[in-house]
Amino acid sequence: MNNYLKIVVAMLIWSTWGMMIRWLSLPTVVVLFYTALIASAAVPIVLKARGEFALGGVSTVWPLFSALAVSSIVNNLTYFYALGHTTVSNAVFTHYTAPVFVAVLAPFLISERLQMVTVISLPLAVAGMLLIVLAGDGLQLGEEHRLGIIAGTLSGVAYAFLIIASRRLSQMMMHHKAVVVLLWITAVVTAPAAFLVDYHLTSRNVILLVTCGLVHSTIAPLLYFSAMRQVIAQHAAILGYIEPLTAVPLAFLFLSEKPSATAIVGGILILFSGYLVVHAAAGNRHRL
Repeated sequence: MNNYLKIVVAMLIWSTWGMMIRWLSLPTVVVLFYTALIASAAVPIVLKARGEFALGGVSTVWPLFSALAVSSIVNNLTYFYALGHTTVSNAVFTHYTAPVFVAVLAPFLISERLQMVTVISLPLAVAGMLLIVLAGDGLQLGEEHRLGIIAGTLSGVAYAFLIIASRRLSQMMMHHKAVVVLLWITAVVTAPAAFLVDYHLTSRNVILLVTCGLVHSTIAPLLYFSAMRQVIAQHAAILGYIEPLTAVPLAFLFLSEKPSATAIVGGILILFSGYLVVHAAAGNRHRL
C-alpha cells in the first residue's frame, strides 16, 4: 500500500503546479527549464547518496526512453496550448481522458490485463471529473474551441503513453534512470526557448523555482516512478484524478473560490473510485 500512497503524494504535489505557475508569473517554458535544470542536479545527488545512481543499460532500451521523453514533452506542449486556445474546463477534461486511453492501450502495449475494478472505478472517476468541469466553465463545443479540444485530447493520449512507458521502465528496474534521463532531455529541449523569451527573475522567483525544482521535479517524480514498479498503469491513471480534484480545495483555500455542490459530488465520486482501486489492490495482496 506504500506504493499507492507514493502516487497519491506525488499527485498532491503536482496539483499545486497551477498555483506555483500563477505565483511565478513567468513563461511556462522558463519554469519547465529551470525546474528541470535544478532537478537534473538534485536527483543524481539524491540517488548517489543512496547508492542507486547508475545509467548503465539506457542505450539497450532507448526506444522506451525516447517514448517517455517524447510523451512528456508532447503532453506539456499540447496541454498548455489547449489552456490557451479553449476554456480551462475543456482543456482539463480532455487532458484527463488519459486513464481511458491507458485502459485501452495497456493490454496491447505492456500486456496488462484490464481489471474489473478499472471497469467499475474508471467511469465513476470520469463522471466525477465531468461534474467538477460542469461546476466551473462547463464544456464549450463551438468551432472556436476545436483546436484547443484537439490539443487537449492529444495531451491526454500523450499522458497515457507517459504512464505506460513509466510502468514498463519501472518494471525493468529502470525507474531512477527514467527520472534522470527525462529531466536531462527536458532541460536540453526547453533551454533554447527559455533563453530567447523575455523575462526577469526576482529573488521571490528564484525561491519558488528552487522549491519547484526540489519538490515538484525531484521528490514527486522519484516517488511516482518508484511506485510504478508495483502499481499497474490503469490503477496509477485512475489515481491521477486526485490531481485535478485537489484543485477544488486549493482554489477555496488560496483563491477564495467556494466549491459548488456539483463539484463536491464530483470530488466524492473521484475519491470513491480511488478507494475502490486501493481496496482492490489490498485485497489482491491479502490473497497472495
